[in-house]
Amino acid sequence: MKEIFQLYLKIRERQLKLLNSFSPEELAIIPKGFKNNILWNLSHCVVTQQLYCYANSQLPTYLSDDFIAQYRKGTVPDGHIPTTEEIETLKKLLISTVRQLETDYYQGIFKSYTPYITGIEYPLNNIEEALYFNISHEGVHLGSVLALKCAIEQ
Repeated sequence: MKEIFQLYLKIRERQLKLLNSFSPEELAIIPKGFKNNILWNLSHCVVTQQLYCYANSQLPTYLSDDFIAQYRKGTVPDGHIPTTEEIETLKKLLISTVRQLETDYYQGIFKSYTPYITGIEYPLNNIEEALYFNISHEGVHLGSVLALKCAIEQ
């Protein structure tokens, strides 16, 4: 599992690097042909990890209910330009939630799991399956952010 957490952290570090390369206004742009923005994609990754791993394990998440409600599956950006405080919070969450997940995993807190069927109809039956699947989920959203970057820079 050590390699999974190393890969997970590398993905999040790349997401953070991208987040740092945009202005607040750019983070909120939804280019023609897209349905969301960079801020939503990165925040959605944080929320989904918490839901797949913690909520499905009947454990509390490390996020506010409002943050989850704003960025969970099925939501769309509300059009606001993020404040400096929101961006700083997201920066911290990108790294802290991966590190906390690793700590919690090795402490053995994930004792049960409510089976969940993902949007691509892939079943998650335990924390390990959730961890593996979530890396591919974040890869998809990293690709979306890179596509949004290209669209914004044109």
